[in-house]
Amino acid sequence: MNSSNNSSIFSEKLKTVIEKELTRYETKRSAILPICHAIQDECGWVQEKHIDALEKEYSLNRIQVKEVLTFYKAYKQSEPKKFEIEFCDNIVCCMMGAKDAMAKIEELIEKQGVNSEFGLKGVPCLGVCDQAPAMLVNKDRHHKITNENVEKVLSRYSSTI
Repeated sequence: MNSSNNSSIFSEKLKTVIEKELTRYETKRSAILPICHAIQDECGWVQEKHIDALEKEYSLNRIQVKEVLTFYKAYKQSEPKKFEIEFCDNIVCCMMGAKDAMAKIEELIEKQGVNSEFGLKGVPCLGVCDQAPAMLVNKDRHHKITNENVEKVLSRYSSTI
């Protein structure tokens, strides 16, 4: 471990967390999940420069770090938008119109262009099948979303919708 590296992109607090996690587990690979959580908590998302620094400063295998980041949906690999929408795309929500509502959201985001305040991703389940389709906007849960009411729901978050 190279915590004395003054040119580190990691804050002192984050370096302390990384080093603690690396000593907590038998293998470095086991520490990747909590380390990536700590980076995301401090920085908002895990960037390529973080992966490079983990490899250079702590000898973490970059492929193993990328495997974690791409396997678990909890990690963000791009800068989060102001309003992150997670839309349930399981079978129940799809049967209740989720695909149409998601298409409407994509259309609204596209209208906003590159400066859109919204990000959208499908998630496997939000646990409210009795109120399908469902979505989260940041941590706010919305139920029975349709392509007819989605614009009204999103206008609560932004006047540009």
